[in-house]
Amino acid sequence: MDFKFVPDKPALIINGNLVVADLHNGIEFELFQKGANVPSQTGVKLKRLLGIIKETKPKKLIILGDLKHNIPVTSRQEQDEVPLFLSELLKHVPQVVITKGNHDGEIEKLTPLGVSVVGEFIEQGVGYFHGHRQPSPELLKQELIICAHTHPSVMLRDIRGNIQQAWIEAGVKGSSARVVVIPAFDNSTRGAAINNAEPLGPFLKNMIDLNSAEIYLLDGSYLGEIRGLRT
Repeated sequence: MDFKFVPDKPALIINGNLVVADLHNGIEFELFQKGANVPSQTGVKLKRLLGIIKETKPKKLIILGDLKHNIPVTSRQEQDEVPLFLSELLKHVPQVVITKGNHDGEIEKLTPLGVSVVGEFIEQGVGYFHGHRQPSPELLKQELIICAHTHPSVMLRDIRGNIQQAWIEAGVKGSSARVVVIPAFDNSTRGAAINNAEPLGPFLKNMIDLNSAEIYLLDGSYLGEIRGLRT
């Protein structure tokens, strides 16, 4: 199995596929409703993602859910930006697969031809899904599971109390599978630090061996097991 993190990016390459998650395009609409006027960052994320595609030249782009943000109603911003975002990606990568996340309500209405929307995805011994629900028994039989949803980060006890995005690698209870949890592509949604809080979703809460889970920063720094990072 050909597996590697993309250095300093919340992305990985596996078997020639590029995997990202939790872009949360359209989050600015929610921020606007709460009184913050933040310009759309969809174009910025597109530029970052196209840079990674140019660097890695993947066979396929797999987006592990939460491509969009607003629920239960899709905002006008998302209606305008998400189809253009995906159409631009298709100019640079042959195929895009989205494993539907909890923020992706009615995402099918926004996807152009060439984009597949599925609940989960299995290929070459690897299972892909968003992570907000239990995976199927078939996915649990795979050698490796890649998911997202919890926006993993870690609190570093320096003078600034930094929270940095992080990768989680862990075993799955009752299975020989390993799971890798991918950080969020959206920079504004870091989530709760994994060494201070429980992960989101029934799969990560109930089915992974969290204490012995191993943590890596985006630059590849190995921080050890979560139990050694908790206070």
